[in-house]
Amino acid sequence: MTEQLPPEVTKHSFRQRIWDYLTKNELVNFPLNVYDRIPNFKGANEAALRLAELEEFKKARVIKINPDKPQEPVRFLALEANKEILVPIPRLRSGLFLHVTPVAGLSKNELRTLSKIHGLMETGKPLGVDSNIKVDLVVLGSVCVSRDGYRLGKGKGFADLEFAMMMRMGAVTQDTTVITTVHDCQIVDSLPPTLFKEYDVPVDIIVTPTQTIIVNPRLQKPTGIIWHMLTERRLKTMQVLQQLKEMDEKDGKVITLKEEDDSEYVRYKRPFRTKRNTFPGNDGCEEEEKEKPVRTRFPRRRGFREVKTEGDTNVSSNEVEEKLQNGVKNAQSRQRNPRPKSKSQIEFSLKLSNISSSARIRDLKNALLERGVKPNEIIWQGCRGICYLHFNKLKKKSDSPEQPIQVDSIMGNLRELRIGESTGNETDFIIVEPAKPISRIEVTDVSSV
Repeated sequence: MTEQLPPEVTKHSFRQRIWDYLTKNELVNFPLNVYDRIPNFKGANEAALRLAELEEFKKARVIKINPDKPQEPVRFLALEANKEILVPIPRLRSGLFLHVTPVAGLSKNELRTLSKIHGLMETGKPLGVDSNIKVDLVVLGSVCVSRDGYRLGKGKGFADLEFAMMMRMGAVTQDTTVITTVHDCQIVDSLPPTLFKEYDVPVDIIVTPTQTIIVNPRLQKPTGIIWHMLTERRLKTMQVLQQLKEMDEKDGKVITLKEEDDSEYVRYKRPFRTKRNTFPGNDGCEEEEKEKPVRTRFPRRRGFREVKTEGDTNVSSNEVEEKLQNGVKNAQSRQRNPRPKSKSQIEFSLKLSNISSSARIRDLKNALLERGVKPNEIIWQGCRGICYLHFNKLKKKSDSPEQPIQVDSIMGNLRELRIGESTGNETDFIIVEPAKPISRIEVTDVSSV
């Protein structure tokens, strides 16, 4: 009997354990696939509200917040509190940060839209490495954190690079507070310090939906960009890194890059279409599928089957030929004269806004069904917090007594409608208003679930 080796303790093994636990216990909102992501955990709104009560948040004027979905409520609360926010440009491909400043007079619904990715991309102003901005607070997402401040992201190193660049710019210091919002299950008592390098960013405060953990003593933060840990390939994909490299070289600094990129993300990248190995002690790591033998398939030989009639096995060749000819004629006539599709004309449309980011289209369908509202089409734009209900020409009251015949009656049925996660405030109600028909982005059959 061979002795089973203990599982290897790596950063990825801790990430995998958290991802598996969140998925198994259904503790995530959309997107439900948490692997290789910062999980959009259930209770992110409550964690954001708890973070907003901290003195570090109240005193901050400029806050750097990551663009991941679970930190969207933090971005909304920061804009609502009239604070400036910096959001990293995805993958740092076209720059460093987007600078978003609050605009006076915006409603909560408009601020929610502004806090989403598309709102940030539309209104945020690019901020270069030559900026003199000072960041008062940094808010990060995490996959796993320990009570003593060690943090694991999704393994791609962008948060660490962003912090190092801010150090190089003078935007942050060792005293700048770093906070993360996570689910309670994403916290472990300890992580092996040997897993972490000098470029890893620790956290000073951990906020969950139920508790706030102050790390004491604080861990040392990165002091700047560690060039010998970066490769030429990484620099080619990030223009901002090339700019910082040129600035350091002009200052007389000799920069040596890493020859190969053996980062953990490359080693442990999830293979496409693999089976999960569920043997004990493997921490859910994947096992590659065994090669399957390739079977050669020949085209199926087609031919005419003999036409038979009931009770008579002897049919003349003339009858067979006549039946075949009739079949061909019918097929050709169907191709020449396809049945026209009936197009329903939209009589009026309703716009629903202030939809929670946690809401799904199935929640809306169930709510409409309960209130007796039956639109002909639903155009769902949940990422923008809105959707449209299209109604065809309504039937007369004599034809369908249950069907409302006026727009006002349908809007009345949708009064005080809530879907998705709710805080119980009146601001959570869906805003219903008449709207003109728009071009279809996603049309969903209301009969499907």
